[in-house]
Amino acid sequence: MNTPPAPILSPLPWGVWLLVLAIAAVELVLWAGAHGLVNAAGAADWRAQALAWAGVTPALQDWMIDSAQAPVRHLSRYVAFGFVHMGPVQALLVVVIIAALGKYCAERLGSARMLLILALAQAAGGAGFGMAGDAGAWLVGGYPMIFALAGIYAALVRDTAPDRRALMVALALPLVLLVARLLLAAIMGGMDWIADVVACAAGFALTRALRPGLLIRLRRR
Repeated sequence: MNTPPAPILSPLPWGVWLLVLAIAAVELVLWAGAHGLVNAAGAADWRAQALAWAGVTPALQDWMIDSAQAPVRHLSRYVAFGFVHMGPVQALLVVVIIAALGKYCAERLGSARMLLILALAQAAGGAGFGMAGDAGAWLVGGYPMIFALAGIYAALVRDTAPDRRALMVALALPLVLLVARLLLAAIMGGMDWIADVVACAAGFALTRALRPGLLIRLRRR
C-alpha cells in the first residue's frame, strides 16, 4: 500500500492565516499604490496616510491620559499598528516569523486564544512605547507582534519541556531575538525596542495566566 506524499507546506491554523493574509494584503495595497499600479487619486501617499492612521505616538498617548479621553479611533491604533509596515521587506520578515512561531502557538493554545493574547500583548507593547518613547516618535510594524509570539512560545515551552536542558535549548529562540533587538537598538538608536521587550514579557505573562485550564485551577484554589 502506497503512502500518500506529505504536503510540502504544513497546514497553518486559521488564526495564523488570518494574521499572515491581513499583513500581506495591507502591504500589497500600499506597495501597489506607491508604484502607480492603482488608478486612484493620492495612491502614492497611501503608505504615509496608513502610518499616520495606525501609528502609536507618545504625544497622542499623553493627550489621552491628560484629557482622560480614549476614543475608539485612537485605541484601535494599539492593534492596527502591527499591520502597517515601512516597506515590503519588513512585512515579509514579519509574515515569515509569524507563520513559524504562530503555528506552534496556535496549535497548543487554539487560534482564538492565541489571537486574544497576541492583541493584548501587542497593545501593552504600544502602551510601553507611548510611555517611554520620544514625543515625536511613531511606532508601526509587526515587530512587537513577533516578540509577543516569542513570549507566548517561551511560556508554552516552559510548561512542556521534559528537562532543564531541553528548556534552555527551546528558550534560545526568544533569547536570541531579544539580544539581537537590543544590539540593533544600540546601533540604530530609537526607543521602539521598548515595545518589543514589553510585548514579549506581556505575551509570556498572559499565556501563563490565560492558558487552557484556567477555570479549573481557579476552582481548586
